[in-house]
Amino acid sequence: MSHSRIFQINPEPLAPEKHITEDDFYDHWFLDSVADYLSDDVNRIDDCKWLRKRLEIVAHFDTDDTFAILPGGKEAYFTKAYKEFVAARERTMTLGLAEFSSGQGFSEPVRVMSDAFNEEFGFYVAQGDPDEFEVETLDEFIRFAEIGCRYYIGGILDYHY
Repeated sequence: MSHSRIFQINPEPLAPEKHITEDDFYDHWFLDSVADYLSDDVNRIDDCKWLRKRLEIVAHFDTDDTFAILPGGKEAYFTKAYKEFVAARERTMTLGLAEFSSGQGFSEPVRVMSDAFNEEFGFYVAQGDPDEFEVETLDEFIRFAEIGCRYYIGGILDYHY
């Protein structure tokens, strides 16, 4: 098992008292569906650097905790995953009904395609304030992020899976 992060990302800055905390996830679907537990015990500076490294070809960071998605950034972000998806899809194209019916040969490429499309155990994004927020994978966030919009990083949580 391992650890990853949930980043609260919004198109407007949030006051520190509006940053998400582990208490905001009490009875939230994210616990038990994805994570065993959450923790507020993070190093904000290091975690912002970790996100920045992940998004270095996708976004321009104005500061350590503000960024904007660049034109062409979405395509740059998904290039490697798309190649993995297509290669796995090609592997399934040679399999027949007998393999499909037994599951032999399909499990691995289908898992690769699923992970390439939407990484389930990577970074997550919480959008909104603690009173009303949505949680999605970083992949989902990138797909629907507005090009050029400045995004602000609020609270950051560690999660264990």
